Order: sequence, then C-alpha cells, then structure tokens
Amino acid sequence: KPLRKPPGKRHRSDAEPDRGALPQERNQRPGLSQEKKDQRITLLLSDFDQQAKEHVQEMKKARDSLLQTAEKAFAVQLLTMPAAIRKMKRKDLL
Repeated sequence: KPLRKPPGKRHRSDAEPDRGALPQERNQRPGLSQEKKDQRITLLLSDFDQQAKEHVQEMKKARDSLLQTAEKAFAVQLLTMPAAIRKMKRKDLL
C-alpha cells in the first residue's frame, strides 16, 4: 500500500502548480503598446467614475428617504401635542 498523508495537512507540492512568476511591473506585459495601455487606463478610470456616480445617486436616494421618514415622524409627533402647545412660541415654552 502507498503511504498516505494525514487529511487536512497539505504540503507545498500538493498545492496548485506554480503558474510562473508575475511580472515585476504591469508595464512589462509583452505585446501591449503604450497606446493600448493608455486606452485601458482611460477605460478603467471612466468605469470607476461611472460607478462612483451611481453610488452617489444611491446615497442621495437613501438620504431623501430617511429625510422623508424623519419629517413624517415629526408631523405625527406634532399632531399628538395639544393645539395650544403647537401654536405656542418657543420663547414662551422655555
């Protein structure tokens, strides 16, 4: 019978095979001209800007929703107060 390793223990040789060293810098990719690199960078930046704009719009919608909820709660609380207190000036109340 062949010797078996204990389950759960993996040695380096058992892991996925080495896929080769990564280039030290991204600029060392063979076959990409500077123009293509600039196009990729421009595309990535425009995508980032678009995602940021969408995220800002989502946050604005959430803010508006929270503001409406707070205003509704405030209106309900005002209606629970007696009319004399609602119409009273803050200076008189204090």
